Amino acid sequence: MSKIILKGIDGANPLGFLAALGVAVTAQRINPKISIGWIIECGTWRPYLLGFENTEDAFSDTITTALSETSAEPFQIDKKMPFSVTTLRSKLKEIQIRVSPDDRRNADLFSSFGSDAYTDKENDKFQDTLFRMVRSGDAAGQGFPFYALSIRHSIGVEEIRRTLFQIWDYKDKGFSLRWDPLEDQRYALRWNDPSKNKEGTMNGANALAIEALALFPCVPLQSGLVTTGFFTSKQRRLYFTWPIWTPAVSVDTARSLLSMKELHEDKPSRENLIARGIVEIYRCERIAPNQYYRNFSLALPV
Repeated sequence: MSKIILKGIDGANPLGFLAALGVAVTAQRINPKISIGWIIECGTWRPYLLGFENTEDAFSDTITTALSETSAEPFQIDKKMPFSVTTLRSKLKEIQIRVSPDDRRNADLFSSFGSDAYTDKENDKFQDTLFRMVRSGDAAGQGFPFYALSIRHSIGVEEIRRTLFQIWDYKDKGFSLRWDPLEDQRYALRWNDPSKNKEGTMNGANALAIEALALFPCVPLQSGLVTTGFFTSKQRRLYFTWPIWTPAVSVDTARSLLSMKELHEDKPSRENLIARGIVEIYRCERIAPNQYYRNFSLALPV
């Protein structure tokens, strides 16, 4: 089966990992039998897909078209997040009627936003995902859904091609979702004022990473709401952990790998994970530089 290597994506970067999953989720709508794995190339882990015989340019065009045809409904419900729990419940009931085994993308995305099982009774808001690392609403009343919609409108085949097959140049302008450790631009760590000298971003990577959220549902437990992929250490520090696997697996299998309990131990058992095809584990901390934003630290192997 033909293999296409996404040589622009670095699996050690949380945004890169999410973007790779987003490619697989998007490609699955074209070919349900596609599979994704990881291979060492140019000194780091790069994702590869089986199931496409396209050239790099043709594949970029295919993914761009498929992405443009996905529904914007999840990001049109409100400009801010979290929003009213009543609105969320109403939308979930509506989606439940329309969902099918062949098309559950919107239902999965709404499940990744948060849960109505835990709410803020004072303002009628639901508790939302730990992937929401920007303000609930900025000075203009805009938050994650508005940012996501704007990012979708800003991409074309060129942004996708640069994300998938070139070294990231961060030359795009647009909203930051703060999933790339390079976006931790605290004033004290820089030569200049980051509020006046803003770095660029990778709109294609962010657009694809948003699609990957469908694989990271929020789950209400007795102890509180948890976001798939995150855990709190014994030192009460919050981490995002993800696996790297070498065999090509389906998107559904990748979904299962992401939720493995063993990944979220302080010292995961390498022997058990290697037996399942997982050859590396990356972990980065979700840090709070200020009261408004969160960032990911640089990832390290566990």
